[in-house]
Amino acid sequence: MVTTELDLTGKKILIVEDNDTSRYYYQTALGQCNATSLWAKNGVEAVSVFKSEPGIELILMDLNMPEMDGFEATRQIKIMNPSIPIIVQSAFILSGEESKSYEAGCDDFIAKPVRLRTLMNAIQKHLK
Repeated sequence: MVTTELDLTGKKILIVEDNDTSRYYYQTALGQCNATSLWAKNGVEAVSVFKSEPGIELILMDLNMPEMDGFEATRQIKIMNPSIPIIVQSAFILSGEESKSYEAGCDDFIAKPVRLRTLMNAIQKHLK
């Protein structure tokens, strides 16, 4: 994995991802930037972690997960905190998921497979 110059020291980011390989990719990338990352494997856990962990500054949200999908998790989290940046990533861009994501309240959308530079640019944009 390519390292990045982005310094996220002191930033707490919630990764909502049910795929272990994708989760590892995000955790590794964020770790190289000195961010603190938390993990939830579905939308139910994401809402719970967001409620119980103060100081989360950004959420990376998958859409297709068991129990509660990313659309519903995004809606519920935005009710609690409308200003929390949520970056959605999905492989299903042709099925209208991008527009549905924005309707649910996400702040950015990245198509999978996620390139490191694209991910870091989106994070930097929302953590100004």
